[in-house]
Amino acid sequence: IAPPETTASTETTEELASPENTTKPSSKLPEKLIGIKYVRLLEQQLGYLRNEESQHGNRKLFMDDVFVVYLLAFFNPCVRSLRTLEDLSKTKRVQEHISIDKICKSTLSDFNKLIDPQRLQPTLAALREQLGRKLAGKPVEDRDLQTLLKQTVAVDGTFLPAVAEVAWAVVNNNRHQAVRHRARVDGRIDVSTWVPEAIVIPDPGESEVACAIKHIEAGKIYLYDRGYSGFDLLEAHYHEKPKPEKGSAEKEREIKASFVVRYKSAGENAPTLDEAVDRNLTAEDLAAGVISDRVGYFTSRKARRANLKGIKLREVIVEYQKDGVTKQLRLISNLLDVSAITIALLYKQRWQVELFFRWFKSFGNFGHLISHSSQGALAHLYVTIIGVLLMYLHTGYRPSKYMFAMLSQVAAGGATLEEIIPILRERERRSELDRQSAAR
Repeated sequence: IAPPETTASTETTEELASPENTTKPSSKLPEKLIGIKYVRLLEQQLGYLRNEESQHGNRKLFMDDVFVVYLLAFFNPCVRSLRTLEDLSKTKRVQEHISIDKICKSTLSDFNKLIDPQRLQPTLAALREQLGRKLAGKPVEDRDLQTLLKQTVAVDGTFLPAVAEVAWAVVNNNRHQAVRHRARVDGRIDVSTWVPEAIVIPDPGESEVACAIKHIEAGKIYLYDRGYSGFDLLEAHYHEKPKPEKGSAEKEREIKASFVVRYKSAGENAPTLDEAVDRNLTAEDLAAGVISDRVGYFTSRKARRANLKGIKLREVIVEYQKDGVTKQLRLISNLLDVSAITIALLYKQRWQVELFFRWFKSFGNFGHLISHSSQGALAHLYVTIIGVLLMYLHTGYRPSKYMFAMLSQVAAGGATLEEIIPILRERERRSELDRQSAAR
């Protein structure tokens, strides 16, 4: 870890630990790694974390120190277990930033069972606000689409390797019929910034659809893959309001949030669009591969299914080539006032959540679980997202594997931030040229 050259802030966090701990300095974040203005912002948040902790006389480990060690470990790909975290906490350079002699792995394991990860939400909100101001005013090519993308959230889940004693792990059989234990993480990614709207570790046995329903926000546009094609989820995107007639028990619906969800082709396991009315296709729609645009209703004879009566839905079918084979993509949406090509382009952005999970596990040092408790795993996950936001804010570019590799060199003391910024800018320039070439 690169040591700070100057004191990041004269303000220190209040000492609430036992008397043995009062001789140690409060947590200091390495400004050389993440930038002095973000250090000051985070140090204020660290003060809140320490002040809200229990003041039990025997307590020596506090959330601000755990946060700092997790954050520094994020920039060190070799730190992947409780033992390596303990070893990292005892090094001289890390000692400059925490208030205790070391973080024992057994103590950290117990701490992870008691931690409240939601206390990191103010830190995430503050960094997201900073990022929103940083991105404001950037030029865009398609302003109508970009306006929609600012409301758009890609939703999906991913699995992490787990051991049998992880209570919230999912037991399933793989293709080779071997029993595996995996822990699921559900993510909602802002497709315009690649920043997580929410990261959730679901309750034991909770399905992806049930978890998604609990976190629908008004005014958003949600993108779902085929695993989210339940009637309950579609209905959850609507409010119910009483009809104006007095004494009427019937209710009508209004849109709470919009959605674009991929469905299987209509048939035995997928609903058909009843009372369908075709809409005209423009030249742009046809050029994009759209072959059908219809509006109708989903109905079901199964009583256990949600009641979609009266909910008008739109079906857009897109034809595309994959490995020389012509395939079709069936999209269902409640966006009725945009073009068919816009529906297709919106769904294309769902791939952002897949890329985020790939980056998160491959390059974000979250390939497996450090904590066996869902609270500890979620707290570690939040700190990783904070690290992603800091990378984005300080460099001005969306995090990539190249950025993580270079920042790891800064963390290891092999380079300075000033040295890697020109390298990252050149890498981003070349990547943009490659993207433009591929588009042509």
